[in-house]
Amino acid sequence: MIIYSVIISITLIIVYSLNLLRGCTDILYILKWTSIDILVVFIIDAIIAFVIRHLPEKWFVYKYKVFKIFKWERKFYEAIKIKKWKDKIPELGQLTNFKKNKVREPKNSEYLLRYLMECVYGETIHFLSIILGFLILLINPKCCLYFGLPIAIANGIISYLSFAILRYNRPKLTILYNRSVKSNERYNSTN
Repeated sequence: MIIYSVIISITLIIVYSLNLLRGCTDILYILKWTSIDILVVFIIDAIIAFVIRHLPEKWFVYKYKVFKIFKWERKFYEAIKIKKWKDKIPELGQLTNFKKNKVREPKNSEYLLRYLMECVYGETIHFLSIILGFLILLINPKCCLYFGLPIAIANGIISYLSFAILRYNRPKLTILYNRSVKSNERYNSTN
């Protein structure tokens, strides 16, 4: 939560500073448009999550090419030392009744397959939030550089952090899942 707080605080300082630079010192005006843009970005993110969660599960199979995780991605995640800070990012799986902050049943292949699907759902939601969050630039076009753009960038960074964590964790989950399936196959073949 600290990382989110830092991002939000820096964004608010930037919004205030940009408005001061353009000669706007009306605090209520700045608060009004900052609040409106934050609310609109939140609504956009909520709509994206709602729509994606109501799409068929069969569209979110981790093996599909569109969800492929590339080697360069893994190297990038290692380079940014994601392992050190990933646990400091809030996990909101409780909103979908599936927490992803810890693998609770590492030998249960059904659970792991569900976990992989939840990761793909999350990746899709966060990816679309990064892009569609910039729709707030349309709210107040005259002042979008002073309000909308910094808030859209902050939303993009916050969404990217969760997106990256999900993509960083998924290859390890895939290995766990494959092991679990093989273990179940061996057990079933001996009985």
